[in-house]
Amino acid sequence: MTSSLSSLWRFGVSDFSTSEPLLNGELIKASGLDFIEPGLAKAAAMPEGEFLKAAGRLSDAGVPVLSANWFLPPTLKVVGPEVDEVKSREFLKLALGRAAHLGAKAVVFGSPGSRSIPVGWAELEAREQMIRFCRLAAEVIQEGEWDLRIAVEHVNHTETNFLNTFAEALAITREIDRPEIGLAADFYHFAMEGEATEVVREAADLICAVQLADPKGRAFPKSGQEIPGLIPFFEQLAGIGYRGGISVEAKVGASLADDCAAAARFFEKDLTHTP
Repeated sequence: MTSSLSSLWRFGVSDFSTSEPLLNGELIKASGLDFIEPGLAKAAAMPEGEFLKAAGRLSDAGVPVLSANWFLPPTLKVVGPEVDEVKSREFLKLALGRAAHLGAKAVVFGSPGSRSIPVGWAELEAREQMIRFCRLAAEVIQEGEWDLRIAVEHVNHTETNFLNTFAEALAITREIDRPEIGLAADFYHFAMEGEATEVVREAADLICAVQLADPKGRAFPKSGQEIPGLIPFFEQLAGIGYRGGISVEAKVGASLADDCAAAARFFEKDLTHTP
């Protein structure tokens, strides 16, 4: 007997390549997906009036924002000699306030340009800086009284030299030990690192965002196309009781509308398992 896994979650599109969810939210929803995950650094860089207009447009169109990605601009360093806590706090107040205004409940913290360890910098010091930054973000969330969590993301070794595996991201998040700091689970990065997805069982209380792409070309999933390991990944998520959003963070092909429609059909028809 088979059953659909897709009924457990809502599916959306993350900011990546040319997806531009803040601009294309209506198109993404009309193509059959449920929500958008805009790039927060981009939203934070917008003039206030422009941002409020975009947020109002999405709200009026009934396009939910469950989460945000692209947390930090690469010029804002989290580790290394250029860290500036005053600048970090200023950015966090602006950006996290805008995430909350959009209705996001999680902010995915990948940001490889901000957290990669510079040559000659000690990894132990980088780890301590990452912990301090995340605790600072937690303080800002608490001060703002926002219903929001930072989702620390494991990012594969081709993009950064720090926290490449989910197990490493889990360990540092446990050390941070703040309720405002959780984890992102990204199928693409699991595949790129060859890491077994069973490790998500150890993080049931922390996972607050999930992303995916077809590892072959970092593409949108398409109905009828097998993606090795994806069904077991979803079964792990179902088993730990994850019920948040799942977003596609992938390269856009010839047509964003076509890619979204193909992904929607995949989630509707292909996500089945044997209970």
